[in-house]
Amino acid sequence: MTREELNKLLAADTETERLEFKEAKGQLSILGKDGERMNRKSLYGYCVAIGNEGGGKLVLGVKNEVNRATGMRDIVGTNAIQNVQKAREEIYRVLDRSIEIEEIATECGTVQIVHIPAHPIGQAFKFHGVPLRRNGEDLVEMDDARLQDIMLETRGDFSARVAGGATMADLDPVAVALLKKKWLDKKQDADLKSYSEEEVLRKLLLVTSEGVTNAAILLVGTTEALARYIPQAEIFLEWWSDEKLPEYERRDILREAFVLAQEKIWKFVDARNTRVSLREGFFESDIWAYDKESVDEAVLNAFAHREYFNRTEPAYVHISPERLSVKSAGGFLPGVTAENALYAEGKWRNRRLMEALGEIGLVERASVGLDRIYRATISQGKGLPDFNGTTAEYVVLNVPAKIKDVNFVYFLQKIQEGGQFAINPLRDFIELEHIRESGKAADRERLAQFLSWGIVEKVGRGRGVKYILTKSFYEFVDNRSEYTRKRWLSKEQQKQVLLNYLEQHGRGRKDDFRKLFEGKLSDYSIFVLLNELRNSGQVVFTGRERSRTSDWCLVKSTEGHV
Repeated sequence: MTREELNKLLAADTETERLEFKEAKGQLSILGKDGERMNRKSLYGYCVAIGNEGGGKLVLGVKNEVNRATGMRDIVGTNAIQNVQKAREEIYRVLDRSIEIEEIATECGTVQIVHIPAHPIGQAFKFHGVPLRRNGEDLVEMDDARLQDIMLETRGDFSARVAGGATMADLDPVAVALLKKKWLDKKQDADLKSYSEEEVLRKLLLVTSEGVTNAAILLVGTTEALARYIPQAEIFLEWWSDEKLPEYERRDILREAFVLAQEKIWKFVDARNTRVSLREGFFESDIWAYDKESVDEAVLNAFAHREYFNRTEPAYVHISPERLSVKSAGGFLPGVTAENALYAEGKWRNRRLMEALGEIGLVERASVGLDRIYRATISQGKGLPDFNGTTAEYVVLNVPAKIKDVNFVYFLQKIQEGGQFAINPLRDFIELEHIRESGKAADRERLAQFLSWGIVEKVGRGRGVKYILTKSFYEFVDNRSEYTRKRWLSKEQQKQVLLNYLEQHGRGRKDDFRKLFEGKLSDYSIFVLLNELRNSGQVVFTGRERSRTSDWCLVKSTEGHV
């Protein structure tokens, strides 16, 4: 590993299940066995826990927290693993897997990086007989659900298995014809039109010499075949006009070939769609609560990645004015988390099914389009999707439906016009959304670029530093009070916030100040602040008392300065 690669590693925003940072000031126990006492926080323990999450790195000799000034973790140096060769041999003896221990000398001391392999397929690593996983700073015993997931890995690809005694008669002719059409549309090859429908199915390995696969039943099977071979392949469509209601107001249940069900799902959702029309100069657009591409991608995620083996639950598509939520059986695959799901490529639970979906143009081989959902919701001012509600048993994808900040839509449109900024429509949109929502930056490199472009600015200093979208954005969308509010760092600065607002915008009215303080201050409290500023000779009121159209403005000195 080069020093540049090390620096990039030290700049990682947070630890994950596959990445652990330790100062390791003292010697690290190798096998964690000191007499009768077991020390899980040993090299053996960390190898077990990280290996059970798909493998990763243990970095020794650096601080856990990122230094805000440098954007990286500080190197403190270590000699925690004193005999590297012996440590490798002892870990191999207990894990039956090799680890690599890399030592990098720096001006601040030596960094030791332990490269840990993933657990064997279908078998968890164990620390003196106990399977471990990470839980924050602790190494705890793995729960039964996660252990079962690992044990079931040896069962192979469920979608590639032959579906009992299924025959071609178990496939829906209408669904098969539609699948062939999608395949030809994707291939754009006139020579392929002569293929029979059965030949297409065999070309896609949905039907093999051994028989009709589960993937074929899922994609183009008859309702009767699905009920017989994969009865859990149902999709429950639920509508809630208010999420506080005790139960749904309508539920439709689909059990049919997915290539036919997909359009029915969209029609159910679209029948409850609402639209917001945007007009800003020459920019015209409509934002729908549920856009078809995001709905299709979310449902495809659930269909292609859900656990079918030994499960009885259907998939759920739950819609409300607030969100679209899609719930499917089976937790994330090993190595995939809510934090890295967007970038975890090649993690497929049902490989044969995924390959067929790719061949007919419904998904891309490298991913299932989660990035499209993120790009859509951010660019539509709805914020970020999330995986709230996800457990070891289920994955829940929540796609926001309500616009949080319509002004952000105009902002993204503006910075893309003319191509003067080298914006990445996914990663940069996510980073700008983080800044808009929290005032914090996750990617220091992109932040530096945004600052240089003048689309983001820095306010405050030290631990109180925040980042906001630049003033030109707020002037563009005519939301001046929002800009000033973003600069408000504490309640103790309420008077100064009012002065800042008046200095930046010249004058302000009661409605402006209500928005400025987000409703946290009553009209009376705001009046008290303004009256004190008036009594101190800093501001003046123009117009009639109690008038909604009267203004407050700064008192100017004779030299023309405030």
